[in-house]
Amino acid sequence: MDNLDYLSILSVAVPIYLTMAAGAIARRTGLLKPEADVSLMKLSVMLLTPALIIERVVGNPAVMRLPPVLIAAGLGYALVALGIAFTYFIAPLIGLKKGLGRRTFSVACGLQNYGFVAIPIVTALFPDKGTLGVLFTFTLGVELACWTAGVGLLTGLDKAPWRLALNAPVLTILTSLLLNFTGLHAYVPQVAHNTFTMLGACAVPLAVLLIGASIADLWGQGAMQWKVAIVSPILRLGVIPVAFLLAAYHLPISLELKRVIVVQGAMPSAVFNIMIARLYGGHAPTAVQVVIATTVVSCISTPLVIAWGLKLVGS
Repeated sequence: MDNLDYLSILSVAVPIYLTMAAGAIARRTGLLKPEADVSLMKLSVMLLTPALIIERVVGNPAVMRLPPVLIAAGLGYALVALGIAFTYFIAPLIGLKKGLGRRTFSVACGLQNYGFVAIPIVTALFPDKGTLGVLFTFTLGVELACWTAGVGLLTGLDKAPWRLALNAPVLTILTSLLLNFTGLHAYVPQVAHNTFTMLGACAVPLAVLLIGASIADLWGQGAMQWKVAIVSPILRLGVIPVAFLLAAYHLPISLELKRVIVVQGAMPSAVFNIMIARLYGGHAPTAVQVVIATTVVSCISTPLVIAWGLKLVGS
């Protein structure tokens, strides 16, 4: 691996973690109060993120045809489901049993932070619209895996709230793709694109600040489960990325999708896993341990995995 490649990726990743740290500091100093979280996250998810999606997907040449979109979404689903299944069978080896964290550990390790950490990295490394547009189609599959394979593991597949996969960002992606497939994207006025660009630029910084604030809230809660804290980064950031990199290297897919898979494989556990555990009968303390441990270790591992993976796929 060329050292310059690593340093350039590190320079992209560090501001994201520093922004998280800023969110944590804002929380600890009272600048960002907990009661503001819900409204700010709703603003990000319901308005700012859809604006970013429209700006990056509508008219994007990389997502103009249905087959590549289906391939990207299918891989998004398959890789997450594979990670969840793999860690489910590994969990008993560190003493985790059903009802005491086994299922939550599996979901938290298998479901990566596919959105608000991955987006700024992809945007900075590949400023063209193509790669980020493909990232959003990949997340269609990830969202479906989250609400079926992930939540389904906690509640039972027959009770999984899969309809929640049809949230505002997903519906925006589907609508944007429909505009592309029908050719109606050509009729979106430039003033609308400019407005979406301005709104979308606010989505990621706000969400990353909130992630940092959430981690500050969770830090130090409960007794440390050392086996979880040690093994989860090994699996989420060391073993599971192998499957992502093998898929990116061997499959006959576009270069944009290869890049997206490499970045996704390097991501830590999604903070959203904690909410999933709390709402759907999981073991929340285990989710907290996995999120914090993988996020801390990813400060070092993520640039390494991305740099090596991009070299592997020839990007």
